[in-house]
Amino acid sequence: MFDNYSNYDSITNDREREEKLMQDKRERCHKEGKLYFVLFWLTVLGTPVILLLSIIGGVAGAAFDVLFDSKAVLYGFLGIIGVISLAAGIVTAVILFILGKEESCFKAAGIAYIIIALSSTATEFLPDGLIKTVLKLVTLIAEMFYLFEFINGSIYILAGVDNYIASSWETLKKVIIYLFIGIVACVILVFIPIIRYLAIIALFIACIGAIGILIWEWVLMFKTARALKNF
Repeated sequence: MFDNYSNYDSITNDREREEKLMQDKRERCHKEGKLYFVLFWLTVLGTPVILLLSIIGGVAGAAFDVLFDSKAVLYGFLGIIGVISLAAGIVTAVILFILGKEESCFKAAGIAYIIIALSSTATEFLPDGLIKTVLKLVTLIAEMFYLFEFINGSIYILAGVDNYIASSWETLKKVIIYLFIGIVACVILVFIPIIRYLAIIALFIACIGAIGILIWEWVLMFKTARALKNF
């Protein structure tokens, strides 16, 4: 009889432990979901805003240069864009490192993001040459590394939360790999005169595909943030 009571207490303790672990996971996912939403809006709104400011700054700067022979407006807009971009970059890196406490892939993505920011900024102030070319190559490699580490982190963070969205991230990663291989192949084929024009058309289609992948990534980011917050 005492054994039955002992088994009952053991089962009860196991259930309480499981419930406590599940509650902790829900609280953690809710916090991660909020951070992920901030990351989503920084990504979706940050790029168009900076691009729009760049266009406005270029037009206004050119007009001001023609009318008053001064580039003050252009430099002013460039300064504003630089401050906004730097602020957004700092917030993004901080969020990635916070998420990296749970999934190391996000920490690796944060390090890659910092490398991207430093190398891309440095190329703006360097003259054309070997060093600038090397930095551009470093930026490209860091961007690919960041993208895949971010996707891997998103997959891992969804474990036990939403396997369907996690599998969608996995599919996106495979599509990106195929697209990258296709772009490299097209760039090589451009140097073959017989199929040069076909390769150029294929590159154009690949660029459209890249835009589609970007939108797909944004959709998955939104779904991931919502899944985490509502878990």
